[in-house]
Amino acid sequence: MDSDCGVDDALALAFLAGSTDIELVGVTSTWGNCTAEEAAANARYVLDAVDANHIPVTSGSHPHTSWRRGDAHGPDGLGGTEAPRPRWAGPTNAVEMIVRFARDLGGEGELLCIGPLTNLAAALTREPRLPEMLKRVVIMGGHGASNSEWLRQVGDTNTRHDPVASQHVASSELHALWIGIDVTRTVLLANGDFGGGASGRILRRVHQDYGVSRGAAYGYDPQECWRVPAHDGVTAACLVDAAAAGLVTESGRLSVVDGSDSGPVLKVVGPGPHQIATGIDGEAVRTMLRRGTQ
Repeated sequence: MDSDCGVDDALALAFLAGSTDIELVGVTSTWGNCTAEEAAANARYVLDAVDANHIPVTSGSHPHTSWRRGDAHGPDGLGGTEAPRPRWAGPTNAVEMIVRFARDLGGEGELLCIGPLTNLAAALTREPRLPEMLKRVVIMGGHGASNSEWLRQVGDTNTRHDPVASQHVASSELHALWIGIDVTRTVLLANGDFGGGASGRILRRVHQDYGVSRGAAYGYDPQECWRVPAHDGVTAACLVDAAAAGLVTESGRLSVVDGSDSGPVLKVVGPGPHQIATGIDGEAVRTMLRRGTQ
């Protein structure tokens, strides 16, 4: 899993760490919601909280000089709700770890990318045979074929942070499945979806302010009940069990276009080898994710 571990990344991470259907063998961090070093420390914190401290974490790419921290994920990526994590002092060779993972698994490894694609693009440059070495890459990014006004205003955050990397991956021969925000936005978790266990308590705290802040964008009144768009969690659920998630896809080719008020976005531009999500069963995915939020 390659992640800029923010709020919804934490949900995806807890879900994967607790899944009995896949084995999460490592996490690499990139920048976006926070710096890569902060994202690595956040991932380590979440994994330790869900009794998965055996899973290694490796930090990766540094932010572009144009990057500015947003406020959606707070001052540290986890909403500023948790005790400060120690400054990251672990390994920092994320690109090397992605390539090694692909080599070691011999065509059976699957990579989940839920942040800007800086690390994956660099791994493709370092190892051009990567498409042959990975079984599949599942990516949270893009708008698919949708042209809604809402999407035009909200944009495509992971692409906007590093459009060059996104284009490099979109043009590759990777066996890629793209889950865009047009699909992930349909699953909103509420306060009651988070349980009373260690994982549930942490995830509720982390998600609450984020949920309140998203009310205007997602059309709910946070004073009545805050909700959380589970973007990265939805993508993780589609990796674990596409059939249970009710995933519907079409084949196509994505390209970065300047079609949004918020900057570059990935859009379907024609036929191609990649799979692009067009729909899911939102209630089924919500049920799946609740397994990791208790």
